[in-house]
Amino acid sequence: MLQQIFKPLLADYQTQLEIAAKSMIRFRKPEHLIRMIIRMISEHINVTHAAILLYKQDKNYYKLVESKGKKGMKIPVGFARLDPENPLIRVFADRKNHFINGDGVLSYKDLKAKNPSGLLEEVKRQMEVLGAEICIPSYFKNQLLGILILGEKISGDPLNRKEIGLLLTLANDAAMALSNAQLIENLRHKIDEIEELYKREHRLFINTSIALAAAIDAKDQYTRGHTGRVTKHSLEIFKEIDNKECSEVDLHITALLHDIGKIGIPDVVLHKKGQLNGAERIKMNEHAAIGATILTPIGESGDIVKGVRHHHEKFDGSGYPDGLKGSQIPFIARIIAVADAFDAITTDRPYREKKPIEAAVQEISKNSGTQFDPEVVAAFLRAYEKGKCPV
Repeated sequence: MLQQIFKPLLADYQTQLEIAAKSMIRFRKPEHLIRMIIRMISEHINVTHAAILLYKQDKNYYKLVESKGKKGMKIPVGFARLDPENPLIRVFADRKNHFINGDGVLSYKDLKAKNPSGLLEEVKRQMEVLGAEICIPSYFKNQLLGILILGEKISGDPLNRKEIGLLLTLANDAAMALSNAQLIENLRHKIDEIEELYKREHRLFINTSIALAAAIDAKDQYTRGHTGRVTKHSLEIFKEIDNKECSEVDLHITALLHDIGKIGIPDVVLHKKGQLNGAERIKMNEHAAIGATILTPIGESGDIVKGVRHHHEKFDGSGYPDGLKGSQIPFIARIIAVADAFDAITTDRPYREKKPIEAAVQEISKNSGTQFDPEVVAAFLRAYEKGKCPV
């Protein structure tokens, strides 16, 4: 884009400045726009040096951000940092200030001729420090965004009215373009901050989930390590499925928290040796709904809450808590149902001893289409055959 702006065939600098002014709106990074402005001025108006002071909103001062000029004349970038009380800033802060000439330009030559005192004397000294022959303000909605600083022309001739007019146009157009570019830059920073905040909160949520999972496992000696194994099996099954209907992250969290509702189940039921009676079974089955209730206020993904609530649903609709069937059952829950059952069958429980892995695989295969989603069972079998689901 810059090459198009600086086409060598356009020998007339006035034409180039007009094209540059129209091209500014396309810039999305303030530093690129500023660099272009300074390059245009220093090369085509032939001044000893050119620089830009730009307002830094986060710091509340005006900083020299770009400078170009002859050796020994160029102002070092970062050399000047002017706060709002600096005399040069005070003069330009009010667009109607009578110290500024009718063009809106502050001329060192004109200022010196007035034999200034007070504030104007301070302004003159500041211009001398900056080597400024001309200062041109850049406003957006009456706010001073920056100041264009120009040294004298190399030829020694003063800037003519047409040159000053073009520079004013350039400064005004630059103000709008800078405002847009800074807005985009600020939005980009805000997005980055939000993303980083989300990542931190997400890591905290994952760590909390792991801690809760450990607390659940610790409550029941028979299910110690169960959560970790179900999580591993679920993720291995997920990898074998082509048409994924959930995110791996959500599946990971759901698997970690699938039994969180057991915190609300009485120990007498949770630790009972032998089969549960009817009332106890009803109480135990409440853990899925309790888990969803616990997680709902946290505000995490709805898929996680649904996965926790429905991981004991059956493909034929005979499960709990809501009797969902087939595709009504959330995809996450269908995966966890298989992983959960596989671990339950292959580990000791108060009411029965564990079964061999081969028997567990056969039982899951036998219940494909009734208790389990056939697609998930097929994925489980592929993972098992690859040795990805060890007990």
